[in-house]
Amino acid sequence: MKRHFLYLCCCLCVTLLAYSHIAYAGTAKADRNIKGRDSLYLQVYGGINKSANENLPMSEFSSYPWSGGLFIGVGEEFNALWGWRAALRYNYNKSRNVQECESPDTWGWSSLGLFGDATFDITDALRTSGHRGKALNLKAFAGVGLEYTFGFPMQTPLSYSVAYSTKSRVVPAARAGLDITYKLSDRLKLGMELSHTIFNDHFNGVKTGSPLDMRTNIKIGVTIALLGRKELPITPVAPIVYDTRLRTVPTLPFKLPDPEDTKIRTIQGRAFLDFPVNETVIYPRYRRNPEELQRLNKTIENALFDKSFKVQRVVLHGYASPESPYSNNTRLAKGRTQALKSHVCRKFGIAESIVQTHYTPEDWDNLRTFIETNGESRRVKGNVWYEREGIVETPVMPQYVTDSRKELLDVIDLEMDLDEKEAMLKKVDGGRPYNWLLRHVYPGLRHTDYIIEYVVRHYPVKEARRLIYTHPEALSTEEMYLVAQSYEEGCDGWLDALLIAARQYPEDKTANLNAACGCVETKRFTDARKYLKKAGSTPQAEYLKDVMDAMEGKKPWKMENGKVIVKKITE
Repeated sequence: MKRHFLYLCCCLCVTLLAYSHIAYAGTAKADRNIKGRDSLYLQVYGGINKSANENLPMSEFSSYPWSGGLFIGVGEEFNALWGWRAALRYNYNKSRNVQECESPDTWGWSSLGLFGDATFDITDALRTSGHRGKALNLKAFAGVGLEYTFGFPMQTPLSYSVAYSTKSRVVPAARAGLDITYKLSDRLKLGMELSHTIFNDHFNGVKTGSPLDMRTNIKIGVTIALLGRKELPITPVAPIVYDTRLRTVPTLPFKLPDPEDTKIRTIQGRAFLDFPVNETVIYPRYRRNPEELQRLNKTIENALFDKSFKVQRVVLHGYASPESPYSNNTRLAKGRTQALKSHVCRKFGIAESIVQTHYTPEDWDNLRTFIETNGESRRVKGNVWYEREGIVETPVMPQYVTDSRKELLDVIDLEMDLDEKEAMLKKVDGGRPYNWLLRHVYPGLRHTDYIIEYVVRHYPVKEARRLIYTHPEALSTEEMYLVAQSYEEGCDGWLDALLIAARQYPEDKTANLNAACGCVETKRFTDARKYLKKAGSTPQAEYLKDVMDAMEGKKPWKMENGKVIVKKITE
């Protein structure tokens, strides 16, 4: 009979799992606010129970002795159907002596159990999701746990024929049953529970027959909701929004750039050549000169790649450092500038008549800038000292130079004879700052700045298609636009030509307008707005802005005579 009971419980569990999957499919939610779901609750029940052992068959249930017990449970539902519950249960059990014992007396013992239950809401499973959470509720539950059995009679014989023990112990247990509640308010429910507990304890006595013993419990009590339920939020039905974006690209306001009659280009740079003390001759292998001459030659050769280019003006401005008498520095600055002039004219075949030379005997301005910026001016690409960020000849300014910075600047700002100024600079802090500057900073003050202006010829489209990737500086914005027009609209070469023109001439409004149009044509709206910011407030730029607003659905629009007309939104 007991095996049949276990089999029935297993079949019931499988049936509930299958049904719940069908009934609750598609309604599980990540949030905790589900209609019909019980939030965290506390149960306090008390009642009666009947006990049986392995020697009393279920057919004699009516003759089982009565006893009582109580339990305290805490539980919650995961969703409208499934939940959990933890229960601490105490029962005082009354048992009739086993059949082998001649005494007809009953005897009592106690059990304290802790169970973890899985609950299934039968009532909500039989209702649709919109009608769950009614006042009357029926749940099935099943769980496992541990029972502590104790308080066995020490004087009453349990069996005269079989050895037994009255020692207290912990035994595994399982239980299943039904729980029915009726809601009195949002927080309080009346309830009744019918449960059947199976555990292996042999009454701590008889060791024969079935190893399982059972208890049937009927208890009543109250269920208290520990957390109040929140009302389900009413989600407003969002109005249907139709996508009214402009899907096709209308004719865009490309503009042919103005022609450049005479294409004049400029090279600007700074050469740091090393000279022996008091000499003005360039020695190609002296100190850093091989690298500096290579850099200078490569820069000019790259710009004058086309032998048809005509150099029309060269400006050289030489500087010396202020550590020797001013008259000598004048000679050095002038002579070293002439030396670079001779090198440039000889190397690149430039006529000396178009070369202008200037010189500053002592570069106090750059010395002041270096001290004022704590040396950062020599460590930043494109600033005072070097064109390449990788070149960092000067170490970090030591603290004793930094501490004397104000005094050094005060001396440099004096209006006085430059040789006397240098003598005062040597006296600051006993000469330590000056010696460090002389060693690490003064070499950088010996430099020559150069400007080379040359005229570039006009290129046909076939040549321009190659040069736009290798020497875009040689092309005008008009030539780049014609290169774009030589490609199929929308292809990579077409877009590249428009974007390269905008990068090469970042301040040219027409180049930026055409680049923005190219991005709109290829649906690159973020890039288009970046270029459009530099295209000015021309009618073409304003119209392109309206086209983008229509294509992105930002403003209402309509088409008139093939043009996009957007509705202006006033604040």
